[in-house]
Amino acid sequence: MFDPGFEELQEKLREIMEEATALATGIRAWLLLSKEGLPISSAVPQGLEEAEIAAMSASILGVADLAAERLEQGSLQEILITNDQGLIIMKGAGEKAILVLAARKDMKTGLLVYAAKTAAEKIAPLL
Repeated sequence: MFDPGFEELQEKLREIMEEATALATGIRAWLLLSKEGLPISSAVPQGLEEAEIAAMSASILGVADLAAERLEQGSLQEILITNDQGLIIMKGAGEKAILVLAARKDMKTGLLVYAAKTAAEKIAPLL
């Protein structure tokens, strides 16, 4: 049977992400996933494969975290990827989740980092 608490959680997560995307108007997509790479909640453009993006993001974060450990740099805080089309930030949201935000290229990097940090801090206690 479907857990009614799950719907409530989904609504809270969407509210947090709506606040973040309103704060940083340049975010084109967002995805919240488990550390194992399973989608929890998202808003991605039609045609993008949510589960595939979640699995790849978890892999990237896992490898980067291991590299930071091996380089004796402490625990990984976030990953910022820049490319021709824009920016992607991956940030831990507590012990159980990863937040991924994709933004337009003209978005200020600091604003994207701030939006991700703010959202992750609000999401962490919910999961």
